[in-house]
Amino acid sequence: MTQPLIETSDIEIIQRGGLVIYPTETLYGLGCCATDEAALQRLFQVKGRALGQPPPVLVSGMSQLHLLVASIPDIAAELINTYWPGALTLILPANPTLSPLLTGANSEAGVRTIGVRQSAHPMAKALCERIGTPLVATSANYSGATGREATPHSLNDIPQALRQSVDVVLDGGNVAGQPSTIVDCTSDAPRVLRQGALQVSLG
Repeated sequence: MTQPLIETSDIEIIQRGGLVIYPTETLYGLGCCATDEAALQRLFQVKGRALGQPPPVLVSGMSQLHLLVASIPDIAAELINTYWPGALTLILPANPTLSPLLTGANSEAGVRTIGVRQSAHPMAKALCERIGTPLVATSANYSGATGREATPHSLNDIPQALRQSVDVVLDGGNVAGQPSTIVDCTSDAPRVLRQGALQVSLG
């Protein structure tokens, strides 16, 4: 399959710490290399996101997933095999070396956590593969956005000021998906935290 056209210069900008707006199968995302601490800090600042609200992260496949997580519970492996790539975000035990900007906490299980998914959108998949690292995937809006800006399905739904604050903007046309479903796999009993685009069976 031919990959979507993403300029090599854009990939290099992101690899050097640039911020990018890009389409997924659910919404337009705001991202950066998940392994770049300075880029993460800038993303939080640009979005107006409070510390302690870690964004989800996209991976190209299992090799990138293993960079982010400490373990993959059996139920998570089953969900990955069934629903990835797709609109399913899994909350998994985080690799302890990750930036605290990327990790939350499951106080019940006593572990640091990270939200991860593999996008089915060809441009998001190509981005992850070509930049060579996991990609932050928060929605392309300001924190607290309402109305159309809360669920940006096209570049027109994204404030011009935000588009001008990033380094790369990728136009994938209109995307009409719902937000991803979120399942927490860090406790003994997995829990659906948000019912979104996918109806997930937990057995």
